[in-house]
Amino acid sequence: MDNDVILKLSKFAVISSYAGLITVGAVPAFGLIAISIGIVLQIKLGELEPGVKTNIKTSRIAGIISLLLFPADVALLYILTK
Repeated sequence: MDNDVILKLSKFAVISSYAGLITVGAVPAFGLIAISIGIVLQIKLGELEPGVKTNIKTSRIAGIISLLLFPADVALLYILTK
């Protein structure tokens, strides 16, 4: 597979995970996209370039944080509407 496409996918994963953080976890799909792109690239390709590995690690961490923020959003919404 073309390395340019792989790098673009890893950058998209980072952008998606940051979007999940910016929305404070309100859209959990951003975090899921970021995590799943990294998992698929690692499973399908195995050995990755250092820049791609860094992007995947960053997107995985930020994606997990954005997913953990989602229940906090739901709880806050519940408290404020009660």
